[in-house]
Amino acid sequence: MSMTKPPSSPRLSLILTLLVAAQFVIVLDFSIVQIALPTMRTELGISLANSQWIVSAYGLTFAGFLLLSGRASDLYGRRRLFGIGLVVFALSSLAGGLAPSEAVLIGARAVQGIGAAIASATGLSLLVVTFPEGRERNRALSVFAAVSSAAFAAGVILGGVLTATLGWRSIFFVNVPIGIMTAVTANRFLVESRGDISQRRLDLPGALSVTAGLSILVYALTNAANEGLLSLQTLAPLALSAVVLAGFVVIEHKSSAPLMPLSFLRRGAVFSANALAILTISAVSAMIFLLTIYLQQIQGYSALSAGFAFLPTALVFLSVGGYLSAKLVTRFGARPVLLVGMTIQAAGFLLLNQLSVETPYLTALLPAMLVVSLGAATSFTAFNIAALSGARKGEEGLASGLINTSTQVGGPIGLAIAVTIVGVVVASLGASVTPAAATVEGFRYAFLGGAVLSGMGIIFASVIRSPRTVVVPKEPILEVPSSLLPSVAEPDISVAMRKILVAVDGSENGERAARTAIGFARDYHAELDVLRVVQSPSAVTPSSPRAGGAGSAILKERYDYAEKEAETYVNSVVSKAKSAGVSVAGGTVIRATGPPANAIVETAKKDGADHIVIGTRGLGASGRLLLGSVSAGVVANSGVTVVVVR
Repeated sequence: MSMTKPPSSPRLSLILTLLVAAQFVIVLDFSIVQIALPTMRTELGISLANSQWIVSAYGLTFAGFLLLSGRASDLYGRRRLFGIGLVVFALSSLAGGLAPSEAVLIGARAVQGIGAAIASATGLSLLVVTFPEGRERNRALSVFAAVSSAAFAAGVILGGVLTATLGWRSIFFVNVPIGIMTAVTANRFLVESRGDISQRRLDLPGALSVTAGLSILVYALTNAANEGLLSLQTLAPLALSAVVLAGFVVIEHKSSAPLMPLSFLRRGAVFSANALAILTISAVSAMIFLLTIYLQQIQGYSALSAGFAFLPTALVFLSVGGYLSAKLVTRFGARPVLLVGMTIQAAGFLLLNQLSVETPYLTALLPAMLVVSLGAATSFTAFNIAALSGARKGEEGLASGLINTSTQVGGPIGLAIAVTIVGVVVASLGASVTPAAATVEGFRYAFLGGAVLSGMGIIFASVIRSPRTVVVPKEPILEVPSSLLPSVAEPDISVAMRKILVAVDGSENGERAARTAIGFARDYHAELDVLRVVQSPSAVTPSSPRAGGAGSAILKERYDYAEKEAETYVNSVVSKAKSAGVSVAGGTVIRATGPPANAIVETAKKDGADHIVIGTRGLGASGRLLLGSVSAGVVANSGVTVVVVR
C-alpha cells in the first residue's frame, strides 16, 4: 500500500469524525425518505406502486456499486474516490430536493445511491488503512458500525421532524452542505493511499457483471416484498441474477487481474464474517420493518411516535456497538463475541415471538427489542472486524466493499423472507380470526424465522478462526535473557503480521518454532517464508592454506549431505503450512560462510518480513565464541519483531 506519509496522531480523531459523518448521512437516507413518502406522493402525483422506487432506487444502485467502488479505490486512490462519491451524493441530493416530477426524483435517488456506494466503500477502506490494526482500528470500526446502525433509526425521527416543519424537500437539501463540507475537509486532511497492486487496471468485465448481478438481485428481493417470493415477477430476476453472478465467477477465475480474487473468500474469517453480516442484517431489518407496521397499524402510533419508539434501540447500538463490542473483541477475539451476540439476538427474537395484538410497549415489546439490539450491536462490530482482518495490503477496498455489499443485500433478503412468511400465515388463517390478529400471528412466525437466522449465525460464528487483536511488541515475546535485548522505550502494540520469516534448524525447538509460525500465519492471515541456514565449514573452522585432500573432500561431502537434508526439512515445513491453509512465499536453504544471524537478518530484509520466528538449540561452545548467539544477533540487528522459541 502506498501512502505519501502516515497521518499524525492528532488528526486521527478528525479523520474518524469525517468518515463517520459521511457514513451517517449515507445510511440516514435509507430511512429518512420513508416518513416523507405520503407527502411526496401527494405533491408530485406518484402512484402507490411507483412510490416504492423512491426508496428502492437508492438501495439498488448502492448495493450494486459497492464491490466495484471498493476495488476501484484500491487501484485509483481512496481519498480521490471518497471525495468524488461525496460530491456525487451531494449534487444528486440537490437534484432530488429540486425534483419537479416523479421521474426526476427516482433518477436522482438512483444517482444518489451510486455516490453513496463510492463514499461508503472508500470511507471504510480509508478507516482500515489509516488506523493501525489492533486496539485503535477496533475502536474506530466500532464507532463506524455503531453510527451506521443508529443512523437508520435516527432517519425515521429526523425525517418526521423535517417533513413536518420544513417540508419533504428539506430531507434532501440537508445532505448538500454536509456532503460538500466533508469532501473539502477530507481532501485537506486525508492522506492519499492506494494498494500495491502489480497490475493496476480495472477488471471491466468482472466489474460490469458483478454490478449488474447484484443490482438485479436486490431488485428481485425488493420486488418479492410486493409480489411474493415465489411469484414469477420475483423468480425470473432471481434466476437472471444467478446467471449473471455465475458469469462473474467464471470471469474472475480466468482473469489475470480479477476484481475479486476468488481465493479471497477462503481467507481466514472472510466468508463466515460476510455470511454473519447477511444473516444479522436480514433478521434486524425484518424486525424494524414489521414492528414499524405493528406500532402504526395495529397499535395506532403516528409515524413520528413509531420513530421515537426505536430510539432506545439506537442508543443500544451507539453504546454497545460503539464502545463495548470493540473492547470485547480486543480482549477475547471475534469468535466468542459473535457466539454470545448471536445467542442474545436469537433469545430476543424468541421474546418477540410472544407478540399479541395488545402487547404493551414499555413492559414487553421494548425489552424484547432491546435484547435483539444488544445481540445485533455486539455482533455488528465483531463481524466487521473479522471480515476486514482478512485483507492483505492492497485489498482494503475490496474487503470493505464486500462487507458493505453483504449488509446491503441482507436487508432485502430479510424483508422478502418476512413478508413471505406473514403472507402465508395470513392466507392460511383466512377469515377465522380478525385481520389484526392474523397479521400479528404472521409477525410471530416471522420473528421465529429471525431466531432461526440467528441460530444459523451461531453456526457460522463457531467456525470463525479469527485472532484477537494483534498485540506484538517490538521485542521478543518469548523468553530471551534481558541482557541480550536492545533497549525499547515503548512497545508498539498495534503492529500487524503481514509476512513472517521462520528460521528453523531441524531441532525440537526448531519444530516448535515452525508450528508457532504456521499458527501465527494462519490466525493473522500472513504470508510465511521458511528459512534454514546451513553453516559452511569455514563458518566455524578457520580456513587454512593446507586445507584440501581427503579431509576437505570429507567435509564437502558432509555439508552437501547437510544441505540436502535441510532442503528436505524445509519442504516438509512448507507442506505442513500449506495443509494448514497458509500462504507460503517459499522455502530457502542458505549455506552461510559467516554468522547465521546475519544470513537470517539479510533474508528477512530482502523478503520484506515484518516478523521473524526463530527456534534454535544454540551453537556449540566454539560457535558461540566465534559467531555469538544466533537469537541475540537476530534480535539486535533485524529491526523487526522477533519471536524466539526455546
